[in-house]
Amino acid sequence: MFRRILISFALLIAPLCALMAAEAAPLYVFTDGVARLVTPGVEGAVPCHVATITADGFGPHRTLTLTAADGAVGVSPLCEGIHVVSLGAPVNQERRFLALTPPPALDAAAVRKALPRTGDKLLGGKPFTILSMGDSVTATGDYESLLVMLLARATGNTNISFADKSYPGRSIDATVRHFDRDTREITPDLGLLMYGLNDQAGNVPLAAFLEQYAWVAARLDARFHADTVFLQPTPHIAVFGADTKGAVNPPEIAFRTVGFADAVTRLGTRLSVPVARTFAAIWGNGAGTIPETAMAMWPLYPQSYNAPFSSLLESRGQGDTIHPNALGHLQLTKAVLAALAGEEPPPSLRIAGVSRWTSAGVVSRITATNTSGKPREGRLEAYAPTGARIVAPDPVPYTLQPGGSVSFEVAWPAVRKPEDLLRFPYFQYLCEDFNPISVVDVYGTGSTVRSIAAPFEVPGEFVAGRQTVEGRRVNVALNTPGGVQTVPVKIPKGSQVGRVPLIRKLESDGKIGYAVAEVAYVQYAQALNGEAKVDGDLREWDGHRWAPVGEPCQARGRGGPLDNRKSPDEAYIHMAFKAGTNGLFIALRGCGDLAGDRATLFFDPRAPELLGTVGSYYWAGLSFAVDGAVGLGKGETSVEAPRMAGRWRAAGGGLEAEVFIPYALMDVSSWPASGDLGFSLVWTHQPKEGQPTQLMWSEDGHEWNPRWYGVIRRADRPGDEPPYRVRVK
Repeated sequence: MFRRILISFALLIAPLCALMAAEAAPLYVFTDGVARLVTPGVEGAVPCHVATITADGFGPHRTLTLTAADGAVGVSPLCEGIHVVSLGAPVNQERRFLALTPPPALDAAAVRKALPRTGDKLLGGKPFTILSMGDSVTATGDYESLLVMLLARATGNTNISFADKSYPGRSIDATVRHFDRDTREITPDLGLLMYGLNDQAGNVPLAAFLEQYAWVAARLDARFHADTVFLQPTPHIAVFGADTKGAVNPPEIAFRTVGFADAVTRLGTRLSVPVARTFAAIWGNGAGTIPETAMAMWPLYPQSYNAPFSSLLESRGQGDTIHPNALGHLQLTKAVLAALAGEEPPPSLRIAGVSRWTSAGVVSRITATNTSGKPREGRLEAYAPTGARIVAPDPVPYTLQPGGSVSFEVAWPAVRKPEDLLRFPYFQYLCEDFNPISVVDVYGTGSTVRSIAAPFEVPGEFVAGRQTVEGRRVNVALNTPGGVQTVPVKIPKGSQVGRVPLIRKLESDGKIGYAVAEVAYVQYAQALNGEAKVDGDLREWDGHRWAPVGEPCQARGRGGPLDNRKSPDEAYIHMAFKAGTNGLFIALRGCGDLAGDRATLFFDPRAPELLGTVGSYYWAGLSFAVDGAVGLGKGETSVEAPRMAGRWRAAGGGLEAEVFIPYALMDVSSWPASGDLGFSLVWTHQPKEGQPTQLMWSEDGHEWNPRWYGVIRRADRPGDEPPYRVRVK
């Protein structure tokens, strides 16, 4: 195939600007139809050359003469794929279209099983609305139009329509926040969710990502009685440099999202939601090596997302390696159709993992078993998850009869003692049992890739969760093979914010393991009832309770603890609050050179029992101007842009500031009736020299969800010690 790619390369070179102009109106046609290409003002014979790009590379081509009539020529497709039609004189232009193979009729029983709420509506020819929600992969493509075509042909229903609510840069968290707005004028019957590229790149915790996926499916059901199909994130094939001779990224970038993809599949199984295996649909049959596999995917990616009918085949891999082209979106569409048909991937290798503690640290044993009915021969390659390190053997060859298995071991050199599991990213990959190791199965000229969980052989874990604690004693549940134990944890006296590591040795059947977690706590802040004059003078704030933002444990990035300050005194902030009639007043008192810093204030006005769960939230950005004004900008979720105000001044080797945030920013008219407001502050300290430090009052390194917010409690006057918001992670 690759030889054919190189030989045929010269056939389809075309200027990218011409491609963009030619693709102003995308054209799709079934292979048993005719593509009508507009030729304004031209009648009679038109010579042309038709070349094709298929999922396997360059396809058939043909030179012929067409007849222009009524301002158009008709072209019969040569195969399934992108057709490049070079029209000669007097047109002298290029046209492109995508031909797709007609699908077989969908099995009615399978559709009803996949879509228990709306399957009959789809099969019965009734109006049927599809809602697509996703990131730039969805936004820059058009798989929804292709799906409408295929479903109409497969079901006979010609009343299918779609609404696209996808946006470049969108995360599943943003979709949760915008759900009400995005569905305001839509009554969907089927929701399609496809996220993960941005979430994975942004180090979003997988647990939060899956919670939000499940939330959207539940909301579609509750509000619209709609069904949902989950789509997996797709490969990212930026492996090669400009000359395609050397790698500019590690080869495993091609499957950086496979952990999220496999996790979405498991979530769908748990929730009985069909999953379109869109990662595998783009990966296709793979190839003998990862670079060759990336090359094999070139037909499915464009030179630019603005030219979806182009292909990386035409530019030797240079172009857009993230967003599939029109042919790639056809593969996504087929995966959705397969999910509705209840199709399962053919049996091949079942790969599982288990981890254990050794004198040299953690070792994972990976076992592959041939579950097919035929002998299999190939090799296995293991790769570390993003940000982690493993020591894996060279490719492991296998020759397996049906039922046969092969095993190999992978070491984690950075995890030598239990407390290492508290460091990023190992607390995610090993403590939370999420997708530690990617295994590529190479068989002949093909390959597949999977993300393999490797739980510890001695089970046992502290129960994660959030709670409000009065006093300083926290009871944490520990699940062990012998049952549930209660582990008491004491918050140090006088401490408002901190973290307590939890490590417990476990033994079972002569084997040793560890339960490892962390208790993170932050004391409630307090908002006294009253108003303030926003002038930067904090004398009126005497007697208020001040919350700290600057402790070493609060210096965190998306990769875990990260403190670039020379000492906490370089940047340390205290904050206090007033609950006014029309909004929240915030006082900030900081030491250090903070004038170049910026901050984001996050708010969650929901009921106390919902704080820390999936849902919408609001925010405002903050910066300090040279004239003493505080720059304030609303976050995208706020419908209005109410009047915010702020002033600051230099004081005592630092600064003092006052800020007013109207309740309208939070889409409420007053302080929450419960008396509690979910709140988080992320302060970015930028020194004049050196690297920035991110200080978080209650967060844990990622602000794309409200699960770790602290709480501000309204009060008439300073009183007893406030409670603590505690989480186990």
